[in-house]
Amino acid sequence: MELRQLRYLLAIAEVGHVGRATQRVHISQPALSQQLCKLERELGVALFTRHHRGVSPTEAGLVMLDHARKILDQVEEARQAIESLNEAKTS
Repeated sequence: MELRQLRYLLAIAEVGHVGRATQRVHISQPALSQQLCKLERELGVALFTRHHRGVSPTEAGLVMLDHARKILDQVEEARQAIESLNEAKTS
């Protein structure tokens, strides 16, 4: 599992469509679909139900989205803490 896959997962869920999520994460639709499939294979579950108007999260997808948000928030907090530490050393 990679952080970028978690970012992609959130983008897809937020817009409800793989094609529209590509604009948000700046990659092609085939690449985004491939990363989503790779994550689903790794987890052994479908994270979205695909339908003609887009996608909606499965039960497993909702659980994964909750964890993805927390993980990405913690990564951002860590990055900010390190930046603050570096700024304090250079001041």
